[in-house]
Amino acid sequence: MMEAVEHDKRQWLIVELLKEFLEVWLQFEEIWRRYRQGTLTFAEMARFIDDKDPHLPLFHLKEISHELFRQPTGDCPEEGRLFDLAVGSIFHEAMKARENLYQLQVYRPHYRQLEGRTEGASTYEMRLREEFAKIGRRAERGLREGLTETRRLFKDSLEQIRVFLTRHRGENPLLVRFLLQNETLLRRAYGRKGLEEIMAEAFPEGITAAYREGAMSFLRGEHFDLAARFFSRYLRHRPEDVEAHFLLLYCRGWDAYLKNRYRSSLRAFRQALRLVRDELRDRVKGFLEKMAAAVGQMARELQEEGRRRGAKAAFSLAEEIRVLAV
Repeated sequence: MMEAVEHDKRQWLIVELLKEFLEVWLQFEEIWRRYRQGTLTFAEMARFIDDKDPHLPLFHLKEISHELFRQPTGDCPEEGRLFDLAVGSIFHEAMKARENLYQLQVYRPHYRQLEGRTEGASTYEMRLREEFAKIGRRAERGLREGLTETRRLFKDSLEQIRVFLTRHRGENPLLVRFLLQNETLLRRAYGRKGLEEIMAEAFPEGITAAYREGAMSFLRGEHFDLAARFFSRYLRHRPEDVEAHFLLLYCRGWDAYLKNRYRSSLRAFRQALRLVRDELRDRVKGFLEKMAAAVGQMARELQEEGRRRGAKAAFSLAEEIRVLAV
């Protein structure tokens, strides 16, 4: 039992890590753009990275990566260790860039105020000014190299994530949900063409089948609102799939039931029941049993509230569902 819980937690953390990495990458791209324009400020860099604030994006990303891939037992897969090393290196290079930017924006203005004051300056003062100038040049070079290396590591890791998504999505159902729920994020991170390539590699059977697979994944996890959304997308391409129509209405019914919208729930369950024919009955028997339980519970609650007419209709529907579920 504990192993199953730990496995589920790990799968969830992997998806969280992927999402956070893409979001952090996009934040870094804005930092890179402002650096290239010459408008990057230390305050902006400090909001991106700090080695003491666990709430900042890059620090949090590093911590999740370490939790997943720095196992003391050494049984972490090689691709995980490689990714963790890349994240750690990104953090290290970005920290160096942060310190160099601090040197340039906080200390260098003071150095430059002293540059023109040579009259009466002692030998050691002149040497200090020369050293300050060297420090400024080294900081400029260090900032450029640090940000360039950070960006290179990010781009290499983006490619690793792309391979991971397409290679492992069958092992982790949460990856299917991630791909389908985060199309906008993936498009921003990889571009329109990159997103199309990822989807084609992850779902070689086509995006239509992916919608159905995603809907079933959400249904198994009892995320009925999301399951209904992806069944709707699927049915735009496959309107003849009666089972998918049934499951869409089943999900709508459960979603409404959980939100205490009993009238909408009963309507959706009633519509779903009308679709059940002999060829479909055996395939949806388990869903019918759960539907009957929900409708029966609604009937009892309506009866307790004195809503006799609604309770009578719900009891009748529950019995009709039970007959079909036998």
